[in-house]
Amino acid sequence: MGVEVKFCPCNFEDEMEMVKEKLQECEDVSIWEERCLLYCGQCLVEPFAVVNGENLTADSPEALLVEIQNHVNELKGSCV
Repeated sequence: MGVEVKFCPCNFEDEMEMVKEKLQECEDVSIWEERCLLYCGQCLVEPFAVVNGENLTADSPEALLVEIQNHVNELKGSCV
């Protein structure tokens, strides 16, 4: 089962690169960037990603990575 993770390119731009790079190591995880994910203003307030249609947020990019990895693990089994 593939997992789709979408990021807004305006959301903590430089800080989120580490998150994207780490997720690329996970099998069956597709990384997408979309200018608008319909969570208006959220990209200015907190790190977030949309994982298989579910909005995940955290206080930092590092914490978001953990949230995404936990969610991916629940969906498909294992991720780095």
